[in-house]
Amino acid sequence: MRVNLIGTYNVLEAAHEAGTVERLVDFSTSEVFGTHAYKVEETHVTSQGSVGEARWTYAVSKLAGEYLAHSYFDEYGLPATSVRPFNVYGPGQVGSGAIHHFTVRALAGEELVIHGDGSQIRAWCFVDDVVEALLLVLEREEAVGEVFNIGNPRSVVTVFDLAARIRRLAGSDSEIIFRPLHYTDVEMRIPNVDKARNLLGWEPRVDLDDGLARTIAWYRARQPVQSLASKA
Repeated sequence: MRVNLIGTYNVLEAAHEAGTVERLVDFSTSEVFGTHAYKVEETHVTSQGSVGEARWTYAVSKLAGEYLAHSYFDEYGLPATSVRPFNVYGPGQVGSGAIHHFTVRALAGEELVIHGDGSQIRAWCFVDDVVEALLLVLEREEAVGEVFNIGNPRSVVTVFDLAARIRRLAGSDSEIIFRPLHYTDVEMRIPNVDKARNLLGWEPRVDLDDGLARTIAWYRARQPVQSLASKA
C-alpha cells in the first residue's frame, strides 16, 4: 500500500512539477476486476474482496493508483495512461507464477503442483505482445488519459490444461498432482481488448503454444542455472 499509493503519488507529483514529461504510464493490474472477470471491458465495474486479504490489498492499491493518474490528467493535463496487464509470460520471467513453476519443474522432471482442482481459467499474453502495446501507448496521442486492458483473449485455458500443455511441449514425463488451495484465488480472468484494438491499432499476435514453446526454450537454455538455484 505504501509503495503503490505514496510511491505513485510521488511519481505523479514529480512529473507534474517537471512539466516536461511526454507520457507517463501507470502499471495497474487485471486484479482490479476481482475473482470473476469474463471479457471485462475497461469501463466495467471493478470488484474487490474482503479487507485483510493480501491479494485485494494489492489490487485496491493499484486501482487507487489509476484514480490518482487520471486525476492528474484531469486537473493538470499530465499525459498519463494506465494499463491493466492480464497474465503476462515469456522469456526473462523469473520468480513466482504458474508458467514459471510448471516450466522449471517440467524440465527438471519434477511433479507439477496445481493448487485446487485446476479449473481456474486464465488468458495468457506473451511478453512481446505486451511490449508492442506499451510502445503504442507511448507513441499514440489517443492513449492519453485512458486506461487499457492488455491481454490475449484467444489464449484462454484452465490451469490444468496449461500444466498439460507445458508438459507436452517440454517433452516431460512429470506427473501432475493436486494440492488443497491455501490462498485466495481468481476463478476466471479474460479481458476484452477492443479499446486497445480500436484506439491503438494493437492486436495480440502470439498464440499460446508458440509463446510457451519460446518460453520453454529460454528456460531450457538456462537450465543449469535453475538446477543450481533449486539445490541452494
